[in-house]
Amino acid sequence: MLKLFRNIRQNLLNEGKTTNYLKYAIGEIVLVVIGILIALQINNWNEDRKERIVEKEVLSDILSSLEQNNNVIHESLAMLDAFDRSSDIVLETLSQKKPYSDTLAKHFLSATRTGGLLFPLSSAGYESLKNEGFNIIRSDSLKDQIMDLFEVSIKTVQARAQWTMDTGITAENYFATVFIHEPGERMVPLNYDQLSMDSQIYFWLNNIKDTKRAFLKKSVIEFLNKSEQLAQHIKKRLKHD
Repeated sequence: MLKLFRNIRQNLLNEGKTTNYLKYAIGEIVLVVIGILIALQINNWNEDRKERIVEKEVLSDILSSLEQNNNVIHESLAMLDAFDRSSDIVLETLSQKKPYSDTLAKHFLSATRTGGLLFPLSSAGYESLKNEGFNIIRSDSLKDQIMDLFEVSIKTVQARAQWTMDTGITAENYFATVFIHEPGERMVPLNYDQLSMDSQIYFWLNNIKDTKRAFLKKSVIEFLNKSEQLAQHIKKRLKHD
């Protein structure tokens, strides 16, 4: 092809057709420029296609982390509800001076739990995004939503879970004086009749349920809502692509 162009240029020069030669030269330059632009466009298209593949892989990793976390959170909320039911059973039994039964031993243990055992949560998908670079996500709103969840919300809910554990130390010290732990997730009162007349047991059980666990449940539900919204956003994005 290049040899053909050279021959055409040489023939035009030999024939003294300067005007035609200039027109031809300009046309050849235009063709070269068009060729370069086409090549650049193809290269850009290939690069964009590669980035979109990486973006899809990263979003899939994040979605996997979210679904894993959401399953853990649903299970944890169910556990917190079970702890609350145990609290209700224990408080009702004690306040109504019902006789002790062996089934109460597990309820006593559950009723004293704050629920801080729920975490940690996975950030594996988010780490993949950080390794690839945040610009790999084309949607600014999606990128902001991901960063907010993993940089702010997940740390906040983990800190609040830790708070419920840290603030439960005083209660644990009290429980150690009135209960004995037994194998099989059981906690037995040292003196059941005396326990039912101890105002501290009512205070701490109500405090754990209505303050610590209630605060943690509220925080976990808020986080779960954000996480599920993000998961739906990512699913739509992956389906659209």
